This record gives sequence, structure tokens and C-alpha cells, in this order.
Amino acid sequence: MKRYSIVALAVALFIVVAAVFAAVPTAQRPPIPAATPQELTALVGGGTWVIAEFGGEHCIPCMHMQEVLQDLRSTLGAKATIRNFWIQEHPDVAREYRIMVMPTQIVFNPKGVEVFRHMGYFPPAEFHAALQKVGLL
Repeated sequence: MKRYSIVALAVALFIVVAAVFAAVPTAQRPPIPAATPQELTALVGGGTWVIAEFGGEHCIPCMHMQEVLQDLRSTLGAKATIRNFWIQEHPDVAREYRIMVMPTQIVFNPKGVEVFRHMGYFPPAEFHAALQKVGLL
């Protein structure tokens, strides 16, 4: 009887946690589009700043980063292109960019040179400070 209660509690806790994370990212802002390998190649070195988020659609830290990226998109406007890149769908590209952790954010300057990289969830204030350092903000 006690074992059944623990299992029921665990299932209930899982349902609550899943419901909380199902709301991420917020539905109020349009999502950050995912790039194909060809689009990523065209963007990087295409004459504009690019912020690429290498992650996964079901990765919880990646989901939390979506709100940060949406805010950055609002702040930067046309100054930078921000895209997701789903590494599960394109592991060869992930290897090419040496992605070891989901999420990984890479900032490319307009010439296509990687100027900054961060692995894991990136708090907004720290992300803004990093972008100021590289001259994007």
C-alpha cells in the first residue's frame, strides 16, 4: 500500500512539472525559427550579425532560452538574425560547430567569424553584457 502511494505521488509530481514546462516558451511572442543547415551556412558570413542557439526542441534549458532569445530579438531588431538550430536533426553540423552541450549559443560577426560562445542556459543580463563586449549592443 505504501509503495502505491509513492508511485502515485511521483506520477502526480511528474504531471505538475510537465504542465509547468509545457508553457515554455511564452505564447505571446512569435517563436525563434529553426534554421536548416543550408540557411545557417547562408546566414553565417552573410553580412549581418547572427546569434545561433544550438539545442533541441525538448531540451528544458533550451526552452527557457527561447524567452531570452525572443527578448533579444526585440532589442536588436534588424541588427542581428537569431535562429535556433536543432542538433538532433543535424548531428553532422553540430560536430562541425563543436557543440558539446545543449544549449550552446554562438555569436557570429557580419564576416562570419565566431566572436562569442556560451554553453548552457544564459541569463539575460549576462547575455546582454557579452553582446556589449563584442560590440553588438
